[in-house]
Amino acid sequence: MKFFIAEQNIGGDATKEQAEKLIELLKKKGWDVEYGIKRNVAADISEFGQEDSIQDAFANDFMLCLSEIEGIE
Repeated sequence: MKFFIAEQNIGGDATKEQAEKLIELLKKKGWDVEYGIKRNVAADISEFGQEDSIQDAFANDFMLCLSEIEGIE
């Protein structure tokens, strides 16, 4: 799936730099992530019908990577 992240997704006081760092960390974990505000979408036919489980796995990695970035509350 293709995921999009911007400051609004990670916290009220988050900066673009923090969003970009989070994207970098998620990409290192193998996720297809870009900066921006768009709807997350299935990027491959094999993902159709599995969106919920993919989003759950992404949410887990998102929170893990978010905990590695300082200054986000």
